Amino acid sequence: MSKKKKSGSIAIPFLLTILISVAIIGSIILIILEKLDTDSTSLVTMTGESGTVSEADNHTILFVIDLSKSIAEEKKENAEEEAQDSESEGDASDEESEEEEEEIYDWEVIEEEEEPVEPKPYTFVLVRSVPINKQMIFTGLPDNMIAGEYNQSLAEIYESAGAAELKAACEYTLEVPVDRYMVFDSTSFRKMCNIMGGVEFAVTKDIGSLKQSAGMQYLSAEQIEDVLTFGDYGGEIQRVSTATSLLAAMANQANGARIADNLDNTFNTMVNSNQTDISAIDYQEHKYAIKFMLKYSDPDENETVSDRAQFITPFGTQTKDKFMLDTAFLDEISQYYITKVEATEAPTEKSTLLEMTPETGGAADAQ
Repeated sequence: MSKKKKSGSIAIPFLLTILISVAIIGSIILIILEKLDTDSTSLVTMTGESGTVSEADNHTILFVIDLSKSIAEEKKENAEEEAQDSESEGDASDEESEEEEEEIYDWEVIEEEEEPVEPKPYTFVLVRSVPINKQMIFTGLPDNMIAGEYNQSLAEIYESAGAAELKAACEYTLEVPVDRYMVFDSTSFRKMCNIMGGVEFAVTKDIGSLKQSAGMQYLSAEQIEDVLTFGDYGGEIQRVSTATSLLAAMANQANGARIADNLDNTFNTMVNSNQTDISAIDYQEHKYAIKFMLKYSDPDENETVSDRAQFITPFGTQTKDKFMLDTAFLDEISQYYITKVEATEAPTEKSTLLEMTPETGGAADAQ
């Protein structure tokens, strides 16, 4: 006949198993908590989706607004119209009498026509996004700024070697990582302006159909182009300052939540319309952070516009038709565009969009 096992012989191993399991699980939790303490990741949740936003999502994109083709086409159309007008005037002048012609030249003083202001085809803007701070920094770069190893202007580099080489030249001269680039033409730039919703802006000159005004006026996509390409602000640095203040204003006035909700379509539209090295992988890995930045930087109920975007104007020395950056500007821009680890590393490798490290400071510190 078999003997009954004592209940204590079963309970003791069972309790030991529970204690060991608790100890193992507790150790795992401690390791995870220590990991979170050392990581600067912010765990955030948006309605309908969840993800993380960290300083690893910070990135810098060089935007090139290249309107040279549309400007050339407009010049060609104007030249054809002028040729037709000249032919019409020539036919009419043949019918005038010599007597009327003499009377005109006896009494009228013929004024010299002013040379038309040439539009500027390129606008170069460095945009730094810091999603964890819900901030963006726009820095306009003069097209005559000397950059790169061979001391060429930005316009010369872009025209001769393209946007990829221009990005490298900006990295070299500004001493900050530039992760990606995107080139807009007139069609894609107008699409982007319409997606953003246009802008209310104070125009300081008579530009095309726009009249100088101390107050704000709404600008369409075509009028935004006119402001960016206007060549009579008194210098290139004044033009890029106006351009970046306008673009920052458009970012601040945009409905971030609306754009975030339609971000997939916007990305596909921009990537398919523009020359860029931004990949679908880049977008997928940073999509949540970008949406977070846009959605949660909209103005409060008692505010009219957001303050998600700010702009910086370079300073330096203008000599004839060239612009040289001041070294003090490099120190100023580094606090927004460069990371702590990159500042201590030798600049042998270019930083990529997906491998940014924690920064020394964000756009929230900007004055």
